[in-house]
Amino acid sequence: MIARFASSASLLAIASAAPASATGETTSQPYTTDDVIVVTTLPIEVSDDDAVGSVIAIGQDSLFSLFGGNLADTLDSLPGVHSSYFGPASGRPIIRGLGEDRVRVLINGVGALDASTSSPDHAVAGEVLGAEQVDVLRGPAAIAYGGGAIGGVVNIIDGRIPTRAPEGNVDGFVYLGTTSVDDGSQAAGRVSLGAGPFVFQIDALIRDAGNFAIPGFAESALQRALEEEEHDHEDEHDDEHGHDEDHDHEEEEEDFGTVSNSFYTFESVSVAGSLVQDWGFVGLSVKETEAEYGLPGHSHEHGHGEDHEGEDHEEDHEDEHGHEHGEEEEDALLKMNQTRIDLRGEINLGEGIFFDRLRFSVGHADYDHAELEGDEIGVAFDKEGIEGRFELSHAHDDVRRGAWGLQVLAQDFEAAGEEAYIEPVTTQDWGLFAVERWDYGTWGFEGGARLETRKLNGLRAERRFDTISGSGSLFYRPADGVFLSGTVSRTERAPTDTEVFSFGPHIATETFEIGDLNLDTETALSFEGTARWRGDGFRTELSVFHADYAGFIGLFPTGEEEDGLDVFEYRQSDATLSGFELSGAMDLGEALGAVWSADGSLDYVRGEADGNGDLPRIPPLSSLLGVEADFGQWNARAEARLVSEQDEVAANELPTDGYTLFNASVEWQPVADRDVSLIFGVRNITDEEARSHTSFLKDLLPQPGRNYRLALVAGF
Repeated sequence: MIARFASSASLLAIASAAPASATGETTSQPYTTDDVIVVTTLPIEVSDDDAVGSVIAIGQDSLFSLFGGNLADTLDSLPGVHSSYFGPASGRPIIRGLGEDRVRVLINGVGALDASTSSPDHAVAGEVLGAEQVDVLRGPAAIAYGGGAIGGVVNIIDGRIPTRAPEGNVDGFVYLGTTSVDDGSQAAGRVSLGAGPFVFQIDALIRDAGNFAIPGFAESALQRALEEEEHDHEDEHDDEHGHDEDHDHEEEEEDFGTVSNSFYTFESVSVAGSLVQDWGFVGLSVKETEAEYGLPGHSHEHGHGEDHEGEDHEEDHEDEHGHEHGEEEEDALLKMNQTRIDLRGEINLGEGIFFDRLRFSVGHADYDHAELEGDEIGVAFDKEGIEGRFELSHAHDDVRRGAWGLQVLAQDFEAAGEEAYIEPVTTQDWGLFAVERWDYGTWGFEGGARLETRKLNGLRAERRFDTISGSGSLFYRPADGVFLSGTVSRTERAPTDTEVFSFGPHIATETFEIGDLNLDTETALSFEGTARWRGDGFRTELSVFHADYAGFIGLFPTGEEEDGLDVFEYRQSDATLSGFELSGAMDLGEALGAVWSADGSLDYVRGEADGNGDLPRIPPLSSLLGVEADFGQWNARAEARLVSEQDEVAANELPTDGYTLFNASVEWQPVADRDVSLIFGVRNITDEEARSHTSFLKDLLPQPGRNYRLALVAGF
């Protein structure tokens, strides 16, 4: 680790942050040294240069370049951001070592209203392909978005509701792509039509892939060694006791070269209409999402004593889509459907009153999915919910700006089937918040507070949690292009339905989970310092953070077994997380007919729970180093992603080897003054084995091998 740290740090003296996706093949800078992007997710909209916290805003063009499949894989390797990686179909963002309910995934400012926080094998019902912008807020954003954002926020501004009239009354885009590692194909498109003050829009998307290729065994060397040791112990035990049993160890099939049951298909279509006027806009959209994907490393045979035999869904998928997914009858399959209705608007209230703008977003979703093995349903989830967010903001002069708001959520969540590990629960949240900023040019102050209530109604208990959060920031501009800020925050998070009411086998994580009906709120006292320096042809940023948690809710092993599964229970202890992110970019000048630039990033986080050792699935030291050449109509990029080994591990967790991935890409605009781009890239050029320590399946599921990508993007 020290050697990798020293190597990365020395190179960062001249370079810094441009993200790479975990399964995407090409990368491109989310910003150049000249770009300034407004972070619309912040209640007080400011540029990424003037935000008091750690923020990243990625525009649509960069999202096309970065695209890596699902949300987490596209954002993976942003400084401080990683993926929970449960295969190419499912994965949620992990920010500074925190995930699940501690990172809020939003669509246009309100929740995704899916089941992705309840289990790592549940996909996020949101797409980044074609989104107008994705904002990532690292660190405590709970002041504006509630306790579920105690670790950060990822907001997909998907553009499915028109906010402005299209130029020439018609505009849109088309995306067509293919990937080699999984025989994957992607297609997406949008058409907006203007008719007087009204704008009508239709969006469609499909992502489809077969089993993906890997450099060697799906199981890690450590995992295979442990299994071999267990087999040897069983044989010795049989010999000692005179048993004559054949365990058929040599006949167990192991994935090599390809990960079986890793196929997926995601489809979505939406229609929308907006009224767009000088005073703002109001729009409505209806979106239908369907998905079907295999669950690699996922077995339904743990401790239930049944041999489920049924129709081979992989073969059905192969017949429909032409992919060779394998013929294992025991493979698990997940089918998901969500119907979502969104109402969104922004109204300029005019002058003469305290507030000058109203912004609102309301989402209602009916979500269900079933995890199947053949015809047998192991567990089925049904979730119906509505979430609304309303903000009133003011900006009467250059000194003071602010936003006050209300956020409400109501949802019913039910799991049924033999492997259902949580009882039916109704969740009701409401929160009031206010954020104010005073900017006097050289220095300023920003502060906020939030009051929130959560009610959980289950079969065994009813719980209510009242939380209060607050933060204060000082910022200072000692010179042109230099921004310094320090933030102190105290945030509270109420327990979730899963943490309170779980009781049963959770097959995705191969554990028997037990919730705690008596959990209390989780409190974090956080400190963060940020320094940015933007000059002539360069930009750099450093964020240092530390958080002390009182009553940190974790899933810890008990040392017992139930139904052949290790028993884990939710309980509370104090914990600390600390670390840093360093990023930047630099123009290197002109040579060989191109304008050259370098970029890179370095991030680290350390997490410990008092009395329980290291926190699980904490990402190791990671860095990214890139060089880019801009020839005008085409752009070339080469980069290296270095990830250290992780040997500071929790109980029941194996260490993970480090790795280095080399990637390259070329983007070509064949027609000048036309919005048409051809993207070609290759990721993991050396076909190296890479495993994400943040994944539950890290020892069963490596990242994809060498992957070629070809994509066409055309705007009109």
